[in-house]
Amino acid sequence: MLILVGIALMTFSLLAGLRYGSRGALPLVGLVCVVSAIGLEPALGLAPVMGLVAVLQLERQQSFGRIVAMAAAPAVGLSLWQVLQVSDAAFREARAATLLDQVGALGMTTQEEGAAFVAMVDAALRVQPAFELASLLLTFILGYRLSQSLAPRLELGLPAPLPLPLWRPWEELIWVLVGALVLGFLADGWLTDLALNVAVFMAVLYSTQGVAVLRFFARRQGVPLLVELIFYLALLLVAGLAFIMLAGIGLLDTWFDWRRLRPAAPED
Repeated sequence: MLILVGIALMTFSLLAGLRYGSRGALPLVGLVCVVSAIGLEPALGLAPVMGLVAVLQLERQQSFGRIVAMAAAPAVGLSLWQVLQVSDAAFREARAATLLDQVGALGMTTQEEGAAFVAMVDAALRVQPAFELASLLLTFILGYRLSQSLAPRLELGLPAPLPLPLWRPWEELIWVLVGALVLGFLADGWLTDLALNVAVFMAVLYSTQGVAVLRFFARRQGVPLLVELIFYLALLLVAGLAFIMLAGIGLLDTWFDWRRLRPAAPED
């Protein structure tokens, strides 16, 4: 439900920015941002900001990749703050104890299961910043697509986003994953949590690339949409294994370029 609210806020901000310009829409978007952060959730307050940042990049005639990267900057800042927060063991213990009391009051767990529940909550809290960033990025992408479909009705122009089957992240991002893995082995304290969240987010990014590869070849082979949807639903039944498989496909596509999307080398 909250992601739908975020999509609506991001769409409103993007369309308002296109209508009145980034400077003209700033007061209204700022008001919506404050109201959303206080009345709903702090993360939702970033959705209007991301839309306005996208408008600013559109005014500078940036590519879609740069638009997404710059729009994600506020979400990255929030995730870094969350990493510092969840790196505190006392904070995680307090949150886990609160959730355990709530679940115990409903009779959904026993005293013997309490330790396992606390460990599960602790692990989830440690990677929460990565999934929060991925959720905000998904909110932006869906909001951008919705804005692109609504823009002609408002007599506004918005460049179409890149289709998913043709999407691939920048190849240089592989070094971000490598750096996170190295940092995870060498660092300690909050840097370990930072490396963990960067690695998890990059895994989400490459699993999305894996989905893009599957969609590309499904379209190329003329696979019916219903069959493709059934396949994706089957993957949900083995979500953990499917996540690893899709991330592996995305990484391999980065090296082997199965879709031939890499620009051809110029001839001598």
